[in-house]
Amino acid sequence: WPETMLTLLVEDKILFTCDLFGSHFASSEGTVRDEKKITEDAKRYYAEIMMPFRAMIQGHLEKISKLDYDIIAPSHGPVYDEPKFIVDAYSQWISDDVSNKVIIPYVSMHGSTKKMVEYTVESLIDKGINVKPYNLSNTDIGDFAMELVDAATVVFATPTVLVGAHPSVVNVAFLTNALRPKTKFISFFGSFGWAGQAQKQLTDLTANLSAELIEPVFIKGNPKPDDFKKLEILCEKIKQKHNSLGLMG
Repeated sequence: WPETMLTLLVEDKILFTCDLFGSHFASSEGTVRDEKKITEDAKRYYAEIMMPFRAMIQGHLEKISKLDYDIIAPSHGPVYDEPKFIVDAYSQWISDDVSNKVIIPYVSMHGSTKKMVEYTVESLIDKGINVKPYNLSNTDIGDFAMELVDAATVVFATPTVLVGAHPSVVNVAFLTNALRPKTKFISFFGSFGWAGQAQKQLTDLTANLSAELIEPVFIKGNPKPDDFKKLEILCEKIKQKHNSLGLMG
């Protein structure tokens, strides 16, 4: 990409990769000592910075696969003196493969949306799907971004503020759209008082995602038995979509 150059020092077999393979990690140790720790820090770096360039990275990995190197030295984080594990990790992150996971970023102002989230989480777990709810009032956005790397489905849950989604949900929808994860399915649910345009607003905000929209569920006020039935239909559709990709085991 425009400001990044990869350079191979042929004599010492060192590949200088600039941003590629970087990690959010600083230490007096120059080389990797804990592969598990560095993989997590590198995944966070990838999620927050590199994920929008997934297609470009695929091309870079193809190029470096033809090079003779023993060491990878990025400009952020430690040097990889045994680099196979980080190349393998990147190969997985940039692939089209997703996991049997739903992430639910949400805000609840008066409890209605929270009740919907709790029901949805329980229903999806009962169906054999991994679920990660994120209460945006206290969420580390970097953690959320890391989950976006391989989640099959993202469901945004929001109350209605005036006529739109809660600002925190708007923010995370904008971020998701900018990061362009390989998510296969998205949906929305929430509550409103008298009227609302949250569904249209969130649909517009996530227009960059190459993800199929599963029918959203927006209800008036506190959820009633019929509203939970609508959520159950949404959860069943998510299960069917995950099944169609062979994610359910």
